[in-house]
Amino acid sequence: MAIFPDAWLSELLSKSDLAAIASEYTLLKPKGKRLWGCCPFHSEKTPSFSVVPDEQFYYCFGCHAGGSVVQFVMDAEKLTYVEAIKYLAQRAGMELPDDVDDDRLRQERALKERLYAACKDAAMFYHAKLLSEEGKEAQKYLMGRNIDAATAAKFGLGYAPPGWDNLLKYMTEKGYSNEHLLAAGLIIQGKGRDKYYDAYRDRVMFPIVSTAKRVLGFGARTMGNDTPKYLNTGDTPIFNKRNNLYGLNLQRGKHLADIIIVEGYMDVISLYKAGVTNAVASLGTALTQQQARLIKRYVPKVYISYDGDSAGQNATLRGLDILAKEGLDVRVIVIPDNMDPDDYAKKFGGQEYLALKDKALTLNGFKLDSLMGGIDLGTPDGREEYAKKACALLARLEPVEQERYAPVIARRTGLSKDAILRQCGISGSPAGNSIGNSRNTKQQNRERLKSLNKAETALLCCMIKSGEALLCAMEEMARYGISFSDSAINAFAEGLLARSVTGEKLDIPLALSMLPQEAAESVSAAIGSEDTVIDPVTTAKDCVAAIAREAMDERIKELAAAMQTGGSDEEKREYMELVKKRASLK
Repeated sequence: MAIFPDAWLSELLSKSDLAAIASEYTLLKPKGKRLWGCCPFHSEKTPSFSVVPDEQFYYCFGCHAGGSVVQFVMDAEKLTYVEAIKYLAQRAGMELPDDVDDDRLRQERALKERLYAACKDAAMFYHAKLLSEEGKEAQKYLMGRNIDAATAAKFGLGYAPPGWDNLLKYMTEKGYSNEHLLAAGLIIQGKGRDKYYDAYRDRVMFPIVSTAKRVLGFGARTMGNDTPKYLNTGDTPIFNKRNNLYGLNLQRGKHLADIIIVEGYMDVISLYKAGVTNAVASLGTALTQQQARLIKRYVPKVYISYDGDSAGQNATLRGLDILAKEGLDVRVIVIPDNMDPDDYAKKFGGQEYLALKDKALTLNGFKLDSLMGGIDLGTPDGREEYAKKACALLARLEPVEQERYAPVIARRTGLSKDAILRQCGISGSPAGNSIGNSRNTKQQNRERLKSLNKAETALLCCMIKSGEALLCAMEEMARYGISFSDSAINAFAEGLLARSVTGEKLDIPLALSMLPQEAAESVSAAIGSEDTVIDPVTTAKDCVAAIAREAMDERIKELAAAMQTGGSDEEKREYMELVKKRASLK
C-alpha cells in the first residue's frame, strides 16, 4: 500500500465527506447519531448500513463492510487503494503530492503518465482512421461481424492502416519520443539502431481500458489470413495482461450478481450488443490467479463461457480451479455444437444465450461431464473406467455434494448408488471415510473463528474507548503472550498505545484510511460498538482471557496430537504447563 503524507491525506479526507459520497449510492436517513440506509454492497430490504458523520466512518451490520471514505470508494468503485486516493483527489480538485515517496517513484509516475497519454492518443488515432476513407475495409469487416458504428464507438474500436510508420509519424508530431512509444508497445525497434516502425499494421484495433478509464494497451486482429490472427501489447510499465480483463472497465459502478468470462474480444462485444453486458475476456492468456482476485472484487459468482471445442474445454477446466480457490461460486455455460459465444449470440440472440446461462453446470457437474470425454459408456469397460474416475473426484467432495452427484454417476454407469459411494471410500483420501469428520472440523473451526473475532472486536472497542482499558489490555496480552489475529490490527493497537503516551487524540478517518480493507472493517465494527460497553476495563480483561483460552486450546490440541505419535519431552512439559494454566482461566 502506497504511503501518502499524513498532512496531505488529512486535507483530502477533510474535503471528502463520507455521507455525501455514500448518499450517491444509497438513500441515507438520520436516526440518532447515525445515518442509515440499505447497504450498497449487498442486497437487503431493511437498512443495516450506517454512516457516522461526526467520525467519518461507515459500518454495515449485515455484511460487516466498514471503514473510511477510502474503503467505501474502494468497495463502491472496485478500485485499489491508490486508485481510490486518486479518485478522491480528482473529485476534491487536489493534486497528488510530489513527496509520496522518493525521486525514483516520482520518475516512475511521470513515465507512466506519459505512457497513459501516448496510449490514449494512439487509440484516438486508430479510431479516427477507422471512421476515415482509409478504414472502409475495416468498417466492412466489422459490419460483417455484426458490429455497427455505435458498438464500435462504445468499445473505442479502431484501425491501424497499412504502412510502416503511420502512427510513428503522428505521435512524433505530437511530441512523443521513440523511447516512450517503444515503452508503451506502440512501435518496434528494427535491426538498425535508429530504425523504428509501427507495431500494428492493417489490423482492427481493440483498446484495452482499465477500470480507471485509461487506455493500457491494444489487441490487434487481422482481417485476412495473416498470422498470428491476434497481436497483443506485451508487458509494459502500465500493462500486464495477467492483471487485467478486457471489458472490465464497463462493469465499474454496477451492482452485479455475476460476471461471465469469455475467451476473446469479439465474444465480449457480440454479447454486449446482444444485451448481455456483464462479460469480460481474459486477454488471450490462460486465466490467472490475479484475474480471479480481480473478479472477486466485483462479484461472488462467475460463469465461464469458453469455446465449445476441445481447446476451449481444456481452458475451462484450468480456469475452474483457479476461480474456485479464490472462493468464487463457479458455473460453466455449455454452448452446443462447438460454437463460441460470439457466433451463438449473433445467430440466436442474447435471450437464448441467457437461457444457456440458466442451465449452467456447477463446477463439479462440469468436471464429471468432462471425464466422459474419450470414454465409450456403451461398453462395460468404458462404464467401469468412467465410474472409477468419477468416484475419485467424488471422494474429494463434501457429503452433501456426494449425495447430489452419486445418483448421476450411478445413472450413467448402471451401477447402484451404494456401489458408487463404497467406491468413493476406496478412492478417497488416505484417512479413509474421514470426509464427514473433516466437514465437522471445518464447522468447528468456523465457530471458533467467529467467537474469536467477536472477542477481538469487543477488546478493540474497549481499547479505543478507554486509555485505562488500553493499558490494561496490552499488559494482559503481553502476560499471556497473545496478539490480535490480524497484524494490521496489532499495528493499530500499538499506535493507540503511542498516542495514549503523548496524549494525542485518535484521528479516526485518517487512521482508518491507512488500514487494509479487512482491518478497516474490524476497527469500524469496534468503533461502532462503543455505546454497548459500560465497563471497558473489566470487559477488556474478559476479552483477553477469552482470546487466551482459544489460543491455549488450539495449542493443547496440537500437542495432544503430537504426543499420540510419541512426542518429545519438551512437548510433554509444555502440554502439562498449558493444561494447568488453562484450568486457571475457567
